[in-house]
Amino acid sequence: MIYKPDAHTETAIVEVKARLSAIREVRDALVQLVKLLVEFSEKRAYLVLIDSRISISSLEQELKDFKAAIRSDVANRLYLVTVCDGEIKRIPPGIAQSDLELLRQQVEAFSGSRYLLPRQDMQSEVLRVLLHQWILGKEPMKSNWLAKTVGCSYRTVVAMIEKLGPAVDRLSDRRVQLKYFPKEVWSQFLVVSQKARATIRYMDCSGQPRSPESLVRRLQRMDRMDLAIGGVFGAKWHFQELDIVSAPRLDICIHCLEKNIDLQFVQKLDPALRSTRDPYIPVSLALHFIRRKESFFVSDSGNIWADPVECLADLYESRLDQQASQFEAFLSERGDILNGKY
Repeated sequence: MIYKPDAHTETAIVEVKARLSAIREVRDALVQLVKLLVEFSEKRAYLVLIDSRISISSLEQELKDFKAAIRSDVANRLYLVTVCDGEIKRIPPGIAQSDLELLRQQVEAFSGSRYLLPRQDMQSEVLRVLLHQWILGKEPMKSNWLAKTVGCSYRTVVAMIEKLGPAVDRLSDRRVQLKYFPKEVWSQFLVVSQKARATIRYMDCSGQPRSPESLVRRLQRMDRMDLAIGGVFGAKWHFQELDIVSAPRLDICIHCLEKNIDLQFVQKLDPALRSTRDPYIPVSLALHFIRRKESFFVSDSGNIWADPVECLADLYESRLDQQASQFEAFLSERGDILNGKY
């Protein structure tokens, strides 16, 4: 993959990194910038660290050691900038005003369009994969396959299997599968589902909100394979007999493997949407982040659909308890049938 910095002008190159916690990550970013500085001998390069978890003294020492190991003509054009709470804290001495303005623009753009995801809840990802495979009647799985699919450690898989207890069938060849819908563990997941899936909710600020159906049409025109329709629309695609006439909001599942993600597409869906943390405010849009290696999205009828487990979680999060219970019963029965219980 060809490396592309966050900004590249006639005089400067800028790379923005957020929440780095390891010196190795800083060093890797510096190496990428040096490659461009060698190619563009008249430009300056800036590594901007937003809310870094590494101490300033460690960063300064790393930059000093790094510069000592490269050519002086390149080292003199390489700079490190730190940002905390949206404010530039460490400005290189003698920086050109045009470069400073570019840095501020990049920090503002990053802060306004990107969302920094919290630490991933790996065990809940394992639960949802196990449930997804059981609902679709898939073959028993090896724990190593589960770990690879989720992107977690073997120990995390084992911990969730132990938590599920009698709901898991452990075969002689060490493969596992669910025996039935694990209602107790699923209920525990629902309590923390918004946090586990890093849900972001958007309210309409125009006073004339677009209908969820119109947002679906706009999403379809974006032609993005990493955005899937969930919630009521997704549940009705999986189960056409779901007892509901219209959707109160649009739920979108986003497949992402990075710690931070660009959310500019939300403004393209509807510029009047603004995020809110108030759980009592009705919202027009809810985003949920799928962070495992496999998304389990399905393409059909010109749309990308979220898997049934995510759609079920969406219904519960929307407080559509009656429809969620109906959909859960349907999925539970289908899982029983496809896994030979009846």
